[in-house]
Formats: sequence, C-alpha cells, structure tokens
Amino acid sequence: MKNRRSKFLIYAATLLFFAGGMTMCTKEATIPPVDKVAFNTAIAAANTLLSGALEGVAAGNFLKGSKAALQTAITAAQGVAADPAATQAQVTAALASLNGAVTTFQGKLVTAIDPTNLVGQWTFDEITATAANTVVKDYSGNLRNGQIKIGHPLSGAGNGVMALAADRYGIAGKALRFNNGSNVEIPYSAALNPPQISISFWAKPTVVTPVRPGNYVLSMNRWNGYKFNFQDTPRAFVTVTYDDPSATPPKVKVCCYDRDQDLGTADFSVWRHYVTTFGGGNTVFYIDGFLVKTWNNTPGTISTLTTPVNLVFGQGLPTSIMVAPGTGGPFENYGGDFFIGDLDEVRIYKSVLTAAQVTSIYNLEKP
Repeated sequence: MKNRRSKFLIYAATLLFFAGGMTMCTKEATIPPVDKVAFNTAIAAANTLLSGALEGVAAGNFLKGSKAALQTAITAAQGVAADPAATQAQVTAALASLNGAVTTFQGKLVTAIDPTNLVGQWTFDEITATAANTVVKDYSGNLRNGQIKIGHPLSGAGNGVMALAADRYGIAGKALRFNNGSNVEIPYSAALNPPQISISFWAKPTVVTPVRPGNYVLSMNRWNGYKFNFQDTPRAFVTVTYDDPSATPPKVKVCCYDRDQDLGTADFSVWRHYVTTFGGGNTVFYIDGFLVKTWNNTPGTISTLTTPVNLVFGQGLPTSIMVAPGTGGPFENYGGDFFIGDLDEVRIYKSVLTAAQVTSIYNLEKP
C-alpha cells in the first residue's frame, strides 16, 4: 500500500514539474509586438521629400537620377512595413537603410556655382509648349524671365516656330529646338550687359550643307554688343564691342574683338558644353570642361549699349526690331543670322569664371 502511495506521489510531482515547465516555455515564447511607428514616420517623411523635389541643374534641384534611387529605397521600406511577419530586427535594418538613402539623396542637392555673379540661368525644364510668348523662367533668382518668339520673316524661310527637343540625357521635351529665327527674348538689363562676362550653354547644332556662318546662339545687338555663334569653319566664335580706357587715345565702343576656339572644330549633331569668358585682357574658350584656347590680346571691357536691345537666344536681333536690308540703321537683317539646332542650360555670369568653376558646371550638367 505504502509502495503504491509513493508511486502516486512521484507521478503527481512529475506532472506538476512538466506543467510548470510548459508554463515557463509558454511565457518565454511570447513575442512582443513589432514597433513600426518610427519606421512609418520615416517612410512618410521620405515620400514628402521625394514629392517636393525637382531634378535639374539649378540651385535647389537634385541631380538627374537621384529621385529614382530614393523611390527604390522607399518602395523597399514600404514592403517591409506592410509585411505582418516582419521582425523587429528587419524593421530596424530597413529603417537604417531608408535613412541612409535619404542622406544620400540630400547629398545630391545642387548648390549654386558663383551665385553672386550669376545674372541669369535658363534651363528650359519648365516649358511644356512652345507657342509664341510662352514664358521662359530664369532660375538664377534674378527674375529675368524671357519669352519664346516666332522668327522674323526675313530670317531664312521666315516665321520660325520653336519646338521641344530631347536634352543631352535623352529626356524628351527638356531642350529647345531652334530654326528659321525662332528665339527666346530676354528683356534688357544692365546686369546682362556687364563689363566682363562668362557664357555657358549646351548646344547640338544641326548639320546644314554648306555650313552656315551666322549660326547665332546668343546675341545682344550682334557685333554692337556681344554675340556667340558658330562660324562656317565650323568653330565657336565670339564678338565683343569694347571700351579700353588704357589705350592712347582711350577707346570707346570700338567694334570689335572677333575670336574663335582656334583649335579643332565644333561638333555638329552632338551635344557639347561650351563656355566662353571675356575679361582681364583675355578671351577664353572651353569645350566639355576643357580649356581649348586663351586669347590674351583682348584688353578692355564690354561696351554698354547706347540704346538697350533685348538679349536673344537663337537669332541675331529681337524679331520686333528687325528691318529689311538696305533700310538703314543698326537693325538690318542681312539674312541667315539665326541658330539651327538644339540648345539647353544657358547661364550668364558677370564675372570671369575660373577653369575650376567651368569644370564644376560641366561635371554638374554632363550626362
């Protein structure tokens, strides 16, 4: 009897032991809920940052391609947030990855190059149609907006109408295509007629046979002020009317310094970055960030126009002031003084950019 009772007590104790062990295991296996509050907040903040960002090369834009990279990171984070089986460790790792992507994206923010001396920057990115009088925004912050204008009937075939074109990245509608005098007109400002200047732009001239000498990319009253065109050599070519008070006797509004890139030829049907600077006795040409020619025989400063004439991209003069050959005066249209090709990212500085600054612009804007 005693033996049977002992066996019963041992059996009962064993049951209690295992029951207690099972209770302990159940408590230890309880998984706390995954905390996704901070993670979801970070995803929402990243989406807000992304939706408000613009890609481009103006100050405050983000570099091309940076939005796609951040979107990929956000999409990955949203996948983890929506996964009910995601562990706390996975959420923590995904949050760290998202924060890293946001930091990388913020590092793609474009900062201005020589902002104090940047007097105008026209990227054409905002343009969705090219009808006459469409506004062309100045991204320099100086409010020097322009307008698209139809070419003068005297310009080649006449009545040139602007078109949208793919830019150097191959993105449709982000560059402008010029022909037959279609142009962008910027209201005159003394800041656009400075004593010294740097002009920067991307161009893809159209091949025309024979090569035309009057491919005017940018002009402020042609040779009476300053201009940049492609000559029939074909080379990048700059003309400046100048004052030189150091000369004996002093020179005032002397026409002109004519200088070209001198070495090699300009590539047509290919996007190239062109910069020319004038000032300090030098006229300098850069192509795709490389210095190709320095002319050290151009002393003096750019003359201030006696009669203000609006700045024009794509034609020698504003359409509204052109007159027929033989009419007389400074605004005769001699025919053919207009650009045929694609143009993008025009900048004008009232300073002489250094080689390092030119390289920085090229590296910022190159595809």
